[in-house]
Parts: sequence; C-alpha cells; structure tokens
Amino acid sequence: MGRSSSPARGMLRAAIVVAAATALAALPSVPAAAAASFTEPTSDFVGTGHVVLQGTKEAESALELRRAGAGVVCTITASAATTWQCPSISVPNGEQTFTGVETLADDSVEPLEPLVLRVLRPPTLDGSGAQITTTGRFTGQAEPGATIQVQSDGSGAPQQHSCPAAVDSGFWSCVVILPEGEHEVRVSQSLPSLGPEYSSYSPATTATIDRTPPAAPLITSPSNGDAVSGPAVTVAGEGEPDARVQVFTHGDIACEADVEPTGEWSCALGLPGPGEWTLQALQRDVAGNFSSASERVEIIASPRGPDGGGGSPGGPAVPPAPAPEPGGTGSPEPESSPIPSPTTPPERPAPGVPSPPFGESGSGGSPATHWGTETGFGNSLPSAEQIIERGGWALAPIVALAYLLLIALPLRAYATIVGPRLGTSPWRLTGRNRQDEEPDDEEQQGEEGGERPVLSPLLVVVATFAGAALVAALSGGITAEVRYIRLMAAIGLGLVLLNLFAVVIPARIAGRVLHAPARARLLPGILIVAFVAALLSRFLDLQPPVLLGVLLACLALEPARLRARGGVAIAQIAGVATLALLAWAAHTLLMPTVGFWETFAAETMAAIALGGFGSLLLLLLPIGGLPGRELYAISRGGWAVVALTSASVTGAIVASGASFPLLALGLIALGIAAVLTALTVWVRWVAPALDS
Repeated sequence: MGRSSSPARGMLRAAIVVAAATALAALPSVPAAAAASFTEPTSDFVGTGHVVLQGTKEAESALELRRAGAGVVCTITASAATTWQCPSISVPNGEQTFTGVETLADDSVEPLEPLVLRVLRPPTLDGSGAQITTTGRFTGQAEPGATIQVQSDGSGAPQQHSCPAAVDSGFWSCVVILPEGEHEVRVSQSLPSLGPEYSSYSPATTATIDRTPPAAPLITSPSNGDAVSGPAVTVAGEGEPDARVQVFTHGDIACEADVEPTGEWSCALGLPGPGEWTLQALQRDVAGNFSSASERVEIIASPRGPDGGGGSPGGPAVPPAPAPEPGGTGSPEPESSPIPSPTTPPERPAPGVPSPPFGESGSGGSPATHWGTETGFGNSLPSAEQIIERGGWALAPIVALAYLLLIALPLRAYATIVGPRLGTSPWRLTGRNRQDEEPDDEEQQGEEGGERPVLSPLLVVVATFAGAALVAALSGGITAEVRYIRLMAAIGLGLVLLNLFAVVIPARIAGRVLHAPARARLLPGILIVAFVAALLSRFLDLQPPVLLGVLLACLALEPARLRARGGVAIAQIAGVATLALLAWAAHTLLMPTVGFWETFAAETMAAIALGGFGSLLLLLLPIGGLPGRELYAISRGGWAVVALTSASVTGAIVASGASFPLLALGLIALGIAAVLTALTVWVRWVAPALDS
C-alpha cells in the first residue's frame, strides 16, 4: 500500500501546483510605480529671480533635476519620503525649461515631465538700498522694451505710476509727480514677449522729493577786478554741501566741482587767452535742482612774462580788490588791479619745457595758439544722452505746445485776417522775389520798364549770409581775437551747406519728380528775426542759443497743383530736419576737439545743427511764402504733427541747458500771442461792428 500511494501523491502535488499557477495568472497585475512629477510652482509665471521646485516621487528613489543651458541645478538623494523640494534656485529672465530623471530602488530610470516657466525679475532702481534725493525722476535698468511701473507709498495709500518703456540698452527713466517729503518707492516691469504679467516689485527705497532750487553759489576767489597771470586759474567759493558747481567763462562751462560738506568748493580752469573774462557759477543740488547764476566776477588775464613771474598761476597779480557789493558795477580801480603791459614772447623753449600758453603780444599772437583755440561755440549743445540725463525731454512737450498755440496759430490768424486789411506789400531788395507770372529775364524787364534791383542780387546774398553768420556768432559772444575769424568762417560754411543741401537741392529734386519747377527765394527779413533771437539768447543766457540758419525758401512755380507745392515744401522741411540731426550727431562725435581743423569742423556742425533746429520753427510757420503755409494748406493735422515734433526736438535741446528760463520765455510768447490775438479780434469783429 505504501508503495502504490506514491504515484497518486505525486499527481496530487502536480495538480495543486498547476491550480495555484492558474489562480495567480488570473489575479490582476500590480501597477508600476508612478513617475516623479513637479507640483510647485503652480503657475508658469515667476515674478522674481528665484524659484523653489517641489514635487512627488517613489519611496526609496533619487532625483536629478536640470535647467536647460545650466546643467544640474538640484539633486534629491534616495529616501523613504514620497515628496521632495529643492533649495531656492536663481534663474534669469525668459522662458526656462526644467527636466529631471528619477532613479528607482531597482536602479531603473524614469524621466520627469518637463516644466516650462516664464521668469521676469524686478527691474533695478538706481540708488536702491539707500536713501535718495530727487525732484521726482527715477532711473534704473530693466529688460529692453519692458513696460515700467513705479509704486509710491507716502502718507496715503500706495499709488501706481505708469512710465515709458525701457530703451534698447535697458535704461529706463520716469518722472513721477509727488509732493515734497519722504516716500517709499518700488518698481516692477512687464515684458510683452513673455506675457501681460508684471514682475514682483523691487525692494523699497526711501526717496526724498525736493523741488526747491538751491541758492546761487558764491565765488570768493578770484575777486571782482583781480588780475591773473597765465591761463590756469583756480576758482573757489561757497555752495550747498554735496551740490555740484559749474563755473562758466563768457557763458561756456569751464570747470566743475563738488561742494564739500563744509560748503566750500574749488576747481581749476584754463582761460583761452589774455583779456577780460567774466566768471559766473551755478550749482545743482543732489536732487537735480539748478540754482540761479551767481554774481558776475570780472577778471583780467594778462600774459605771463618770459621769467614766469608775475604771481602764481590762478592767483591775483596784485593784492585783490574787495568784492563789490551786490548791485554794484564791479569796476576795479586802476590802482588796485593794474593791467600788465604785453610782453615779448620768449624764445622757443628747449624740448620738454612747456611754452607759455598765451604770452604773445596784442598784435595777433602765434597762429598755432590762437587759430586753434576753442571759442566755446557749440560746447553747450547737449548730446542725446545729456538730454535724457538732464530731463530736457520732459519740458519738450510744453515748449512744443507753446510754439503751436502762442506763436504759430496766432500768426496764422493775424496773417489771414489782419494782413489783407492792411494791404501792405514787401519791398524787394533784389527785384527777383516777384510773382511767378512776371518775366524772368532781367534784361527784358529792364527794356520793358519792369522792376529793377535796388541792389545787386549777388551783393545782397553775400551780405545776408555774412550778416547771419555775424548774428549767430554774437549770440554766444565774440572778442577781437583771430580765433573768432575761424568761428565766423565755420558758421558761414555751415549756413551755406545748410541752405544748399537742406533747402535748394531737396526742393529742386522734389520739383522734378512732381513736375513742379521750384524757384529759390532769398529771405533777408530773417536777419531781423535772427537778430531778435540772438538778443533773447544773450539777454536770457540761453545755452545753447537759438539760431536761425535757413535764409532761402523754395516755392513751386504756378500753375503747380496744391499737392505738388506741398511736396516741395515737405522736401525742404525734411531736408533741414535730416541735416540738422546728422550735424548734431557729428558734433557729439567730434567733441571734445583739439587743434584748428577739429575745432573748425565741430563749430561748423554746431552751426548746422543749431541753425537747422532753430530754422525749422520758422519754416513751419503757416504764413507768407514759407513751406509751412503750403503744408498747412494740404493738411492742417499733418502740419500740426510735424510742427509739434520739430518744436519738441528743438525744445528738448534748448531746455537741457544749464539754466532754461521757462517762465520768462513763456511770458514773452504769451505777450506775443496776446498782441496778435487782440489785433485779429479788433479787425475781424470789433472794427466792423463799430463801422456799422
């Protein structure tokens, strides 16, 4: 029995094994371990420069996380935890892609689903982390093209201020109108290429708003009437602590210095030559407010003798005269500051020994010294960066609106309504500025008894350009030195180039294209306007001065169509604007200059730029035979846009000077507008009512 049961038992066991296997096969399979994933951040936009990554994983698994372009940024070691978190990771702006792999307990590898984040850090605020003082202008760095938003928190609720977008370099600037006092300021940015969201705000910065101009600085040395020897003069004085003082000679910046905490300042300047010089100073406080100019200090620079004697450089040659009382004439007594007589120049020194900078006699001096010496003309013409830095662009719209509303439109109304009633006609100097239907041959006109020139046309043209060059030079001041002959030549050349390449040639080309022949007309009356502008520049100390350089205007001959005449006018306006902008850029590249030719070129470019920008405002007036009248007739809206743009550029340049008399110029423009409007109202409505 024992032996016969053994096969049965074996068969039973086999049956049990088969049944168990069948049962196990029928059971559902165990699911594979879930792959690790990201759970934080929940949004795909990150407004800071740091991100904290979190997620889930399998127990006893390890993680390795990477950022595209940066490699491994985080490693999670194997543990029984099923969640994970990386330390804060610094990330740059833009789209950032994070990937990772999970290593399971059995050494198999599972990839993570990629995480794509849009990152935009807060912009920087200049002076952040410290207390700053400003008039309300804030600057910093952001992503190029980003929209800037400033948040201020003063005594009330936080306020949001929209600002212009950052430029291509990332620089941004924003003027915020806030009451004087302390404010907490933050800034954020939004980049359209990443989305509409704004970044987080930058750390708060305490800003003190100060719009009170400082008092005028005081020049204590040299004193009024002092005589100095040599070109080097040390100017000293008193000012507001931590302010920046600028010293001017004849209206041009000569040196700058920071005021010490004690209120004292000093700087060394070099005088271009011997003679009488006027020193003035102004200061800009830490907030950016400019003071008024200081009292004028008149000094006399005398040539240094061959022995180098005559007093220390920059010091008075004789005991200084007492400073004049405010309001006094400041004229020194002859006994207190005698003028040394000119000395003969020393012989050429040995190599390595410097020559006296101006030891020449009063008869003209050394050509190498005087002909190449700067005159200061154009030195106050600011670059585009200086306009942004000084805030001239902020005043530009105000200047443009004042030009349009107080000058251009009142003149248009006066010329349209009052002019025809007066029935005046201009006197022709050359006999060539006639209507187009008159004969063009001078000999034929003479034989037929037509109008003959009062003066030679060539003489009038040359005299007009020479007069314009003289007026332009006088706007900045000249003295009897040979370097001003070079200045006159540079200005004259600049005016010729401006009228030829910006007016005549563009108008002739436009006339040919539009089948409307154009004739150039001399505008000698501009000299009167130019002289008035020069007087205003000197009287109001405008730096840079306002110049008028266009002395010609081209009109399409009748019977040209209105649009053809407008095309000729637009060509002239565009030509003047383009050449002025190119000359402005060239002048910026040329400065500072050394020697005759560099200085001559810079003065020529300054004459073209200043004369072009100033003339744009005249050419755009919608009166008389000016191109602005033709443009106004075609499209008043187009004329207004061009006029506002041109006046804004010119206003930004002039308003970026050391001192811009906005109130004085506004009152003058308001007075002109009031007179013109009163005359127009009288002729149009009051006089007819009285007559009836």
